[in-house]
Amino acid sequence: MNIFKYKFKSLTMRIWTTFTVIILIIIFSISIFYLVAFKTITEKGITQDLKVSHTYLLKASNFTQPNRFEGMRNLKYSDYYIVTVDKNKKAEIVNVNKAHGMPPDSPGNVKSDFRINENKIKLWMASYIKPGTLSEKQFTGSYNNTKFIFLISSIKYGTSGTSYLISYVPEIQDRGLLYTVLWIGLLFIAIGFLCAKLVANYISKPLKELENYTIRISHKDWEEPIRIKNEDELGRLANSMNMMRKELKRGDEEEKLFLQSISHDLKTPIMVIMSHAEAIIDGVYVESVEQNAQIIKDEALRLEKKVKQMLYLNTLDYVLENNFENIEINMQRLLYHITNRFEVVNSNIQWDLNIGEAIITGNADKVQVSIENILDNSLRYAKEKICVTLKKEGNFVVVEIYNDGPNIPEEHLCHIFDNFYKDKTGKFGLGLAICKKIINYYNGEIEVTNRDVGVSFSIRYPL
Repeated sequence: MNIFKYKFKSLTMRIWTTFTVIILIIIFSISIFYLVAFKTITEKGITQDLKVSHTYLLKASNFTQPNRFEGMRNLKYSDYYIVTVDKNKKAEIVNVNKAHGMPPDSPGNVKSDFRINENKIKLWMASYIKPGTLSEKQFTGSYNNTKFIFLISSIKYGTSGTSYLISYVPEIQDRGLLYTVLWIGLLFIAIGFLCAKLVANYISKPLKELENYTIRISHKDWEEPIRIKNEDELGRLANSMNMMRKELKRGDEEEKLFLQSISHDLKTPIMVIMSHAEAIIDGVYVESVEQNAQIIKDEALRLEKKVKQMLYLNTLDYVLENNFENIEINMQRLLYHITNRFEVVNSNIQWDLNIGEAIITGNADKVQVSIENILDNSLRYAKEKICVTLKKEGNFVVVEIYNDGPNIPEEHLCHIFDNFYKDKTGKFGLGLAICKKIINYYNGEIEVTNRDVGVSFSIRYPL
């Protein structure tokens, strides 16, 4: 198979060649098996028929009659004769069934090519006679590349010496059968070759379509999904690639939206900073230099926050995967620490805290970031009140953060945790996306729900 790997770069050719080789091996094996089995069965049939003929001659005791069994298919060219062995162990061939008056080697008695040396062959068979009484003793041997099956039995014949009846038949190879098998084999090889080509094309066709489809996807051609009707592994692969196409298309659209949003959000503070800096340089400003400088500082802080969020999100996967600092976190103490810091941001907001006791395992900094991002979002939209609740539900610790701000539109509710989501004011933010990624890493869950008044975020961390 390594030959196919390096010789053929085309999968079609490799499948075609493999199928063809397998078919050749199968046909060759069947042909050899058939010929061997046919030869064995034929030999058994010839031996059985020769025994019947030999037994008939022994019972009839008429050794001068012509060979009546030569007309049988298995006994073609068969014959019999008598061998007389005298006291000096000299064997004499008696051709008892020859035509009257014809010598043994006359043209009238020649029935096949092998009979040119008939007497020598008969003497060769007689050499198998052993002293004693023989009863249908079977022998098989070859003489001058011709195989013979012969039977030897002791008989009473004449008055001198010991006599034996020998019946024999040459095993002539039927080359017609061999040629038939070869032609049939060649026919099946041709059919198998064609079938292998059809099977290879059938298998490789959807693979070629998948190859072209992946090239289209690599060029961001999202328009047409691939359509393969197979319900096998290829069909499932095509369905998976269509799902991949949808996700890549969605990611591409989100990336474009992100670039549009981030370019606008980054361009605005840069433009403000530039305009106020030029005003200071030119001495043309409405307020004092200190106020212009403060505006520049505030916009720079906004810009810094957005850049930090982008860098944090891009490196978060690596940081989480390579973080080995998992410790026990007292969620009650952590929530009090976070809320105390946020309470001073806006003194007009009423904080309602109902924080129980719970312990989870994880990285304290990352868990703190996930909760702070939700509180930061809630504080931005809250009108008068924020509620923070910590409780246990089964195997989870549930942190619920509620604010009495406006509801989130239903069409945006399931997208606010996406990386490139923009709020209803058109502003770009990454805080909620960072929050979701951290919570998912710890096998937790986060969901947002619109209340009659306000919005509620629910974070579930496993105990």
